[in-house]
Amino acid sequence: MWNYNNPVKIIFGENKFNDIYKIIDNKKYIVLSSKNIFEKYSKKLMSLQNPPLKVIKNINPNPDYSELLSLIDDFSNLSKDVDLILAIGGGSVIDSAKTLAAFKNDKKLLTDFVRGAKKPKIIKPIDIIAVPTTSGSSSELTCWATIWDKELCNKLSLSHPYLYPKIALIDPVITLDKPQSLTVSTGLDILSHSMESIWNINANPISANHAIIAAKIVIKNLPKLAKDLKNIELRKNLSLACVHAGLAFSNTKTAISHNISYPITLKYGVQHGVACSFTLPVVMRSMQGINQVAEKRLEAIFNNDLEKSSLQLHKILQSLQIPLNLTELKINKKDMDQIIEDAFEGERGKNFLGNINSFKKSCEEMEILK
Repeated sequence: MWNYNNPVKIIFGENKFNDIYKIIDNKKYIVLSSKNIFEKYSKKLMSLQNPPLKVIKNINPNPDYSELLSLIDDFSNLSKDVDLILAIGGGSVIDSAKTLAAFKNDKKLLTDFVRGAKKPKIIKPIDIIAVPTTSGSSSELTCWATIWDKELCNKLSLSHPYLYPKIALIDPVITLDKPQSLTVSTGLDILSHSMESIWNINANPISANHAIIAAKIVIKNLPKLAKDLKNIELRKNLSLACVHAGLAFSNTKTAISHNISYPITLKYGVQHGVACSFTLPVVMRSMQGINQVAEKRLEAIFNNDLEKSSLQLHKILQSLQIPLNLTELKINKKDMDQIIEDAFEGERGKNFLGNINSFKKSCEEMEILK
């Protein structure tokens, strides 16, 4: 027994952003972006027959609770007049758009959720058109948003079935100017989403097929792209992988690698994609004999058994210069032990089909805790 759903309309192709006027025709909208990104598209957007009512271009990576409160303030006088939010940026921008769409001009609703541990009160959220500028988060294809509370060292996931963007406009050309470190980190986020949706209690045949395709594309193309950043075909392949990954984990959520990653990003400042991916070979190895269906799906990625596959993946990550042990990550061993314990008790940890004992054994075998 299983079910699958993803309601987002996907528009995919080179230079598709040039058709944005068709999507926002006769709509009252605001633009949400970051300063550097918006500057590249400001001339086009501001010259449209119906330019945005407002541009908010101060979205930072990993949107923090305090910044989101300011965002709601900035938007409050327009909330009743807006038909949609046009989010142009990476996962942080699109996640911020979802938070704004959900809570509109009511900071108390955000505070109740973040600090009051209350179920989010979301009524008729504003429509979102998402234009991702990186290939990584797949936030354009999911109904949740990550909210960071850096003051309390906490990470929350805002989730509601009405927070799927109405349209995801995916133009690989937009990603051409991304630097190597961001390209690799976001590419590894695609891989993490894919594999996390396979060793997942919520996996189904459709999500698994998307995940396997996405993982194969990343493994084949990301090492090449890291050396050839202006290659539009490789960029297009990563954008496609990101779509497949989004269609996979939008139905399963993530699992143990992501749960381990959050405090590593918060406390140690490790990029999200790197923090998620350095445990992937270990988790893959730990799935041996745990779940036959998941094992076969994971073996399909490299067409090899899990022990050999985990070593192959380890070598690929090494070739991308990803830190793969505590010394390279500069993480305290005692901290990491606690992070692992906490991760297996958390919501995403409980999505994981495996167990902590097998994981720890694999950590020893692959020497990542040194």
